[in-house]
Amino acid sequence: MEKFIQKITIRSYQTDLHVQASITALFNYMLEAAWAHAQEMKWGYDELKNNHLFWVLSRLYLKIEKYPSWQDEITLNTWSSGTDGMYAYREFVLENDNHEVLLRCSTAWLILDLETKRIYKLRKYIDTFPRLKDEEACRKPKRIKPLDHYENLSFSPVRYSELDVNKHFNSVKYLERVIDDFESEFLDRHELASLEVNYLKEGMAGDFLAIDTQKLDDGNCLSTVVRESDGVDLCTMITKWRKRGE
Repeated sequence: MEKFIQKITIRSYQTDLHVQASITALFNYMLEAAWAHAQEMKWGYDELKNNHLFWVLSRLYLKIEKYPSWQDEITLNTWSSGTDGMYAYREFVLENDNHEVLLRCSTAWLILDLETKRIYKLRKYIDTFPRLKDEEACRKPKRIKPLDHYENLSFSPVRYSELDVNKHFNSVKYLERVIDDFESEFLDRHELASLEVNYLKEGMAGDFLAIDTQKLDDGNCLSTVVRESDGVDLCTMITKWRKRGE
């Protein structure tokens, strides 16, 4: 199994007010590359849909060394890194045109039944998802233990624009909501250095969601996306921040 490689030019609408590629743009690059490579492997959206199945991103861990800027030419490498019979693992490395690593990411995916939402076991397909020897971008994502929630959370509805092709709350929109929950002054002085995410339940149209962010230690925060109707945690996320320019 070879790596899947994409050349990308950073567009103005993919940048933030600091003229850098936004973290959500980088996230979307990786998701699109994953879908495209899965199509080549004959495990893409169309093939799974024909069998009443679909992919979901379950866990993610990424480290950002440096953000690319507007008009930069970058290269995204992604590859399958095996399966344990339940999760299918995928790695990502983003490089600039000098072959300097900008971002490393490891992800864990599940295949679910479209109707029952049960996990489709991959034990019979070990050879379909090979592990490239000594090729891991970074450590595998881990389970994040949620904290008790603050009281008086502020809930807002899932918007039409936040739904994906599976009619679920889009995985990138969780990150957008968490980032937007931080004060503008903090975001002006800091940027994400690493991110770890656990997706736990599906958000749907009609849900009302709140963000509960609590500081763990210097530079680290744990954010939880909570659904109002049943108090269920849909997503947990650890963000590690650094001062801009460091």
